[in-house]
Amino acid sequence: KKKTKNKKQSRKEKEKDQTFINLPSDLLQLVISRLSLKDNIRASAVCKTWHEACVSLRVVHTSPWLIYFSKTDESYELYDPSMQKTYNLHFPELSGFRVCYSKDGWLLMYNANSYKLLFFNPFTRDHIPVPPLWMAYDQRMAFSCAPTSTSCLLFTISSVTWNYITIKTCCADAQEWKTFEFKNRLPRNFNTFEQIVFSNGVFYCLTNTGCLALFDPSLNSWNVLPGRPPKRPGSNGCFMTEHQGEIFLIYMYRHMNPTVLKLDLTSFDWTERKTLGGLTIYASALSSESRAEQQKPSGISNCLCLSVFHGFKRTCIYYEVDEESEICFKWRKQNPYENIWIMPPLNLLDLPLFDQLIK
Repeated sequence: KKKTKNKKQSRKEKEKDQTFINLPSDLLQLVISRLSLKDNIRASAVCKTWHEACVSLRVVHTSPWLIYFSKTDESYELYDPSMQKTYNLHFPELSGFRVCYSKDGWLLMYNANSYKLLFFNPFTRDHIPVPPLWMAYDQRMAFSCAPTSTSCLLFTISSVTWNYITIKTCCADAQEWKTFEFKNRLPRNFNTFEQIVFSNGVFYCLTNTGCLALFDPSLNSWNVLPGRPPKRPGSNGCFMTEHQGEIFLIYMYRHMNPTVLKLDLTSFDWTERKTLGGLTIYASALSSESRAEQQKPSGISNCLCLSVFHGFKRTCIYYEVDEESEICFKWRKQNPYENIWIMPPLNLLDLPLFDQLIK
């Protein structure tokens, strides 16, 4: 009896002396998984065991970030939706510029006064100049991949007349733009090109009336696809994106649910989808990002992520795209140059800017 009593007392004393450092590994990982990135970094300094657990669970970018552009000064806001954190930055070198496109962590910026174009990385503050080009206010531009790649190609439709369409392309390290002229085979009732997406080696160009045309830079060819994507009356905007070679189109409405369409790359027909199949689409007017469910489930899938204003706070909301969804999302079209999604780099923790973001 004395031995049993002594063992119980010894066990209780050990339990009293236990701290968070003595947590079982599975429980420790569960606790750390609930921490923000900032607290994760702090916790990694506790001991070697905690450091290994923190690094193994640390996810720098679970989603794209949203960047907001000020109309009055050179101040910008970066919003991380995974942590619901907003960071204020100042880029005086972008004074007078507006955003044109975003891809692979880079922004394409344009100055309407000087006609200057440049690639800009807001995380490293690197910039790469591009040969100047005059652009109309509603003219869309895109690029194929990061400008640090030798295969990067800029693309824009610079002019549309009753008879001809003029396309300009430029490599990231080129000194001038190349010009291509094609016969205009588009219906006469279209006004502008609303969306441009690069995928499968070609640029997909969508008009405001739903016509889709393809420019193949390897062949310097321009083709208008037959048919148009079905949409309900009352559409007041759309988003187009790609994921692993698949093209998705989302039509937005003021008082009804969005329409999600997928392009069949064999027949080039659009089919309506009741679900995004595990994707989350981060939509903005100039370019959109798409992500599949991460290896570590985040609980976010089949969602359309959109920027919104709550009072004076700029943030974003997730709208679930599901056949059983009965919630109607009221959409209001925004200025296309107000915000855009951008992917943070994999080495964000190693960049000097990160020290400024976590303060």
